[in-house]
Amino acid sequence: MILLTTSHRPTRRVRSLCNDLARSIPGLIRVNRGKMSFLEVAEKTVQLEAEKFIIVDRWKGGPGRIRLFKVIDGSFREFPPRLYISGVKLRREFKVPRSMVKESFSSLFLEVAEMADLDLERFRTKLSEFLEVPAFKLEDKPPYYRAYMRIAEGVDCWAYISFFTLPKKVEVGPRIKISHIVWNV
Repeated sequence: MILLTTSHRPTRRVRSLCNDLARSIPGLIRVNRGKMSFLEVAEKTVQLEAEKFIIVDRWKGGPGRIRLFKVIDGSFREFPPRLYISGVKLRREFKVPRSMVKESFSSLFLEVAEMADLDLERFRTKLSEFLEVPAFKLEDKPPYYRAYMRIAEGVDCWAYISFFTLPKKVEVGPRIKISHIVWNV
């Protein structure tokens, strides 16, 4: 289980992204941050019997950064990489039926595809490890999975993270456009 929250004073778009992520990734529990400090967020994580938490920060009114944290022996530290976001397309902005917008995925895997960029491959492995989401090739997936997450090289950015339903392979979002990542955190 992983706690998901925002920075202080989130915008509507940041809250919507958190809601979409909580519906898309099994095991994420969304918590309103309010005036909680980092230490209180870590305490809430332990209280919910989780070991990890994610904070979505705002930048210029929209989602700007995603930071991953692990709680170890009562203290917490950031888990690399730190993701910087240049754009987001929310579930409600996709042309899908309204029922799909509110649907929560009970099972999810990370699609494994050939990548030329070794840094992108390393990112995919670390994200799979942190989110505790298994990685399979699309054709090798077990039949009980209802959705998958794809990390792909971007044209106008470093990479995209997007979510698709099965068996029709329809993109339902959110789609997160990553401008760059930082490994030294």
